[in-house]
Amino acid sequence: EVKVPIPQPVNCQKVLETKTALITGGSGGLGLAFAKAFIEAGCFVIIAGTNQKKLKKCQSTLGENVSIIIIDINDVNSLEKKVQEAINLSPNGKIDILVNSAGLNKAQSFFDVQEEDYDRIMNVNAKGTFFMCQAIAKYMINNKIKGHILNVSSSSALRPAWTPYEISKWSINGFTKGLADILLPYNIIVNAIAPGATATPMLNKKEGDSIENMNNLIGRFEMPSEIANLAVFMVSDMGNLIVGDTVYISGGSGIISMHR
Repeated sequence: EVKVPIPQPVNCQKVLETKTALITGGSGGLGLAFAKAFIEAGCFVIIAGTNQKKLKKCQSTLGENVSIIIIDINDVNSLEKKVQEAINLSPNGKIDILVNSAGLNKAQSFFDVQEEDYDRIMNVNAKGTFFMCQAIAKYMINNKIKGHILNVSSSSALRPAWTPYEISKWSINGFTKGLADILLPYNIIVNAIAPGATATPMLNKKEGDSIENMNNLIGRFEMPSEIANLAVFMVSDMGNLIVGDTVYISGGSGIISMHR
């Protein structure tokens, strides 16, 4: 008979203490909100992006428990090397958490989508996420790390998909289930978090703007900090029994109201 120990309660104040997280798209929008919330939960954070100036500005506002790294997730052949560079930045010499927050969107009708638009969005949102997960998964397996991977999906994945963005988020949900299936035997927990319309630069929202949004049943946009609070739970040991799931935090958008 195999004896399985009873899990011990987690300290909710510092649920990510001693952990290091790598966050792609970490210099703005949801990625930056994730970084702030993770640091408050005791985590050391490495924010990744393609703009050195933006990364340095974010680093100066986040305090001591953060480092920065240039990662272009479109450059697939560089990702394993970049993961090693990130590991070298970690005070505990490892990466425990990956958050795939890099993403693109473009508002346009189905009939106006050009091939370059389609490729650009799918390459970042779907292909980049796939190969970033592959690089981290190899590293975690080889080093026996009981890690967490969190992909950023969207409530758009609940709607009929006719835009590259919606198609990419449908793919994220399916990929998350498949990756969770592959990695769970290695004690690597994979999930996705799916926000609705959030007050970020992707939707042309900046600090101080009104967050009224009558297209959502709650009457407002979500705030990045609200999404980040759930993300902390999901990448901590408190969320270990959520496996291969996409957790929606959309104020009902896409769930009880399909086209909002």
